[in-house]
Amino acid sequence: MIDALPDRALTNDEAEQLKQQDARIVPLSVLKGGDDPFVIYTMAFYSSEAGEVHLLGYADEEGGWVQFESFPDDEWTVERQEARVREWVDEQYGDEFEQGMLDEESGTVDMG
Repeated sequence: MIDALPDRALTNDEAEQLKQQDARIVPLSVLKGGDDPFVIYTMAFYSSEAGEVHLLGYADEEGGWVQFESFPDDEWTVERQEARVREWVDEQYGDEFEQGMLDEESGTVDMG
């Protein structure tokens, strides 16, 4: 999965295309900053065969996408996933960007 991603964060359109190609891929958050105000920096990959959820993030310092967490299905919760994503983004980017979450129903970004 990671090998198929570009060596940069994804645009909102690219993330949406990935999601349409494979429903197991879910863009999780965006960081507002730089030239493109809505850039996808974290995603979840729901691997039904392995019964796991993998959290992926774009790491500037590592120059690409990394898997920063995995949860077995029976240990995964939305709250745990959101907390780990927030923690990872803070570790990687600190106050450099403003983090927001994608609203899956409307396809919009809530930066609040």
